[in-house]
Amino acid sequence: MSEGKKPYILFLYILLTILVSGSAMAQLNFEYTEGKYMIKGTVTDLKTDQSIPNANIWITNQKKGVTADGDGRFTMYVYPTDTLRFSSLGYINKTIPVSAIPDREKYTIVIELVPDIYSLKTVTIYPFHDRDEFIEAFIKGPSTKAFIPVPGIDPPKYKHKEKAKFYNPISSLYNLTHKQAGDPDFKP
Repeated sequence: MSEGKKPYILFLYILLTILVSGSAMAQLNFEYTEGKYMIKGTVTDLKTDQSIPNANIWITNQKKGVTADGDGRFTMYVYPTDTLRFSSLGYINKTIPVSAIPDREKYTIVIELVPDIYSLKTVTIYPFHDRDEFIEAFIKGPSTKAFIPVPGIDPPKYKHKEKAKFYNPISSLYNLTHKQAGDPDFKP
């Protein structure tokens, strides 16, 4: 074989290997079994008609499911006897038996979820029992750095003292001799 044909044959071998392995992978589908069929659809908001990203689709009787993509689209294999539950944070769950889905909608099903809204009352949080106690502690109180007891918070268990970040033996010898020379009452 000539030197010019070897790279060409190697290239054809690699290309043939990729094509054969690619077609073998395309034929393997572990989700599909006899009796199942594929459902494709979109999960949307009932009020705004916008898609709901990352909605959950759960097959209740098989204890498994899928998550919709960022556009609310999903694809899954189901049995005709399965029941699907659609859910997302901030929406009311919706449960649909697969047998109730018309055949013409099995590839274009649109599931509309109803928003679930909770309204909370406005809450004002004070560190004291009432406003007068707050005024007494902060506005009229002395400007010392004393601990002010706050209900529900324990008093500090220690007082913070600033410590040197490193130990320098020369500085400590200097401080020791400096104290001796400057303090006549110093006793070692």
